[in-house]
Amino acid sequence: MYVVIVGGGQVGSKLAKRLTNRGHNVVLIEKDEKRAHELAAELDVLVIHGSGADLDALKDAGIDKAEVLVALAEADEVNLMACELSKKLGVRKVISRVNDEEHGKMFEGMGVDIAVSLPSAAVMLFEKAVTGAGVYGLLGIGGGKGEVVEVTVGPNSKVVGKEIKKINIPKGCTLAMITRGDELIPPRGETIIQVGDLITVVGKSNDVLKTTKYLRG
Repeated sequence: MYVVIVGGGQVGSKLAKRLTNRGHNVVLIEKDEKRAHELAAELDVLVIHGSGADLDALKDAGIDKAEVLVALAEADEVNLMACELSKKLGVRKVISRVNDEEHGKMFEGMGVDIAVSLPSAAVMLFEKAVTGAGVYGLLGIGGGKGEVVEVTVGPNSKVVGKEIKKINIPKGCTLAMITRGDELIPPRGETIIQVGDLITVVGKSNDVLKTTKYLRG
């Protein structure tokens, strides 16, 4: 897969390294010249010195053949412009970091496929550390209005022993994956939920909260 990453900070550089290690073709755009040289020396990727909001920089990065753009600049304005230009140039999937949750609607209006709020994700991780309640916050999505969490089904949960199609899940969320021991189980209507299942829940924040309480019992 051909991936263009805008922003060579800690998140961008680590993502570039992980994707490269998994065999993907990655190009990184970094506006700071010194940082760009450092990244070129550290990573086995092509590093372009420039701004993700600059059409020429995107073209130099090969955006015309990119399958995915990930915008991870510190300024939401840069991320928005990079996403808008990439969409117009036909990039299939556009993913962006949202630094200010108040900008979430702008990213949605721009047609960004996935908008990840890092502050929301951090808050959920700290919440998990504080409560230790069997709910693992993974990501904030949709400008902070949505969440991805993992919840462990408790022994007193009303869903134990029931098929998924027979349990009451709010319309604003969905069960994305079940982890049972070392096994990954894609949820189906006939899948029976067991005690200890680790279920990934995706959806609107309020509906996800209701669902996690329901699953935990």
